[in-house]
Amino acid sequence: MTPDTRLALEEETDIVLRRSFAHPPATVWRALTEPALIRRWLSPDLTGCRMDARPGGSFRYDWPEFFFSGPVLEADPPHRMVHVEHFNGDTSRGPTVTTTLAPEASGTRMTVTLRYPDAAARAEAIAQGFTDGLAEVYARIEDLTFPA
Repeated sequence: MTPDTRLALEEETDIVLRRSFAHPPATVWRALTEPALIRRWLSPDLTGCRMDARPGGSFRYDWPEFFFSGPVLEADPPHRMVHVEHFNGDTSRGPTVTTTLAPEASGTRMTVTLRYPDAAARAEAIAQGFTDGLAEVYARIEDLTFPA
């Protein structure tokens, strides 16, 4: 399995990230939903991390200058999660993020679709650098060791 990350613009509003992992879906799910693991791959600058990966739950990731937060709309561990992502509390422009984890050989194929409210919101997110470095960030999951 190739640990590649592919980023594509689809439709007028979507950014789609696809990546394979050697880890099985349940392990990748843990990396995406357990705060202690999220802190290890998302960013060394993370100052706060909260994740309640249940329908009706919420998340918040804090950096010194900004934060992302939002509600979890759907969760079907370890296969699918849908949440809304707000930047600094702005509820008007953020994407609905659908993450699916599918078995692939002995690992996982992850697809993350960020659906913005309109083409302008997607263009703004790209211009602000929200897609910069995603390949490197998700690559860190591949290198994680997972405590039992």
